[in-house]
Amino acid sequence: MNINTNNILNNLQTNLIKLSAQDKIDSSNNMADKMLYDNLNSDMLESEQEILNFNDAIGYMQIADGVLSNISEQTDQLNTLSVASNNAALNSDQKAMISSQMQDIQNNITKTISETTYNGKNVFNSNFQINEQSINLSLNTDSLDYTNQKSIEDFQKTIHSLRSDIGAFMNSATSNIDNLTTKVVNEANSKSNYEVDLAKTINEINRDNLNLDASIIAQAHNTDILANSIKSLLS
Repeated sequence: MNINTNNILNNLQTNLIKLSAQDKIDSSNNMADKMLYDNLNSDMLESEQEILNFNDAIGYMQIADGVLSNISEQTDQLNTLSVASNNAALNSDQKAMISSQMQDIQNNITKTISETTYNGKNVFNSNFQINEQSINLSLNTDSLDYTNQKSIEDFQKTIHSLRSDIGAFMNSATSNIDNLTTKVVNEANSKSNYEVDLAKTINEINRDNLNLDASIIAQAHNTDILANSIKSLLS
């Protein structure tokens, strides 16, 4: 057996040992390692689920903020029309037309609030909470009176306040995701010390087997050549 074949066999043996190294985690002979491994795995799964929860929360808030942005624009229109309706130069038909527009806008705002849902849940009829974070998204148009300019202004202030709370909530959620992602990466690095890259190891074993076959075939070929040479010399 030549040196090349010995090297291949040594590599094959090393990879087989690596492949069976997982036994040290499953073996009762090393319970400390197994407990640490299990704890890392459990923490990673928990952190990954928290990341998914925060991602869903951000999606929820993005919908709420997008709708509130649209409602804010409509409320601005209400305020503008309210100011216009106070124009003494307008006749009754013009005032009636403005009043009809304002009523349509308020009705649309009410409909938008009642029909905005996320996963079947009304967005603006709940107190949203995740972990220690919570935000009250309750909103309705009960106090909105399109004929009263102060009522319109107060409603707009409520919209601005909600959007500010949503922005702070999303910033906090994003920060939590960043921290959890860093934690998962660090735990994955620690966990990798207890794992075997099975796919890589199996590929290396298959490669070693092919190399071994080729080496043995080459040796057999060389042996035939040597035998023929000796036979020739002895003839």
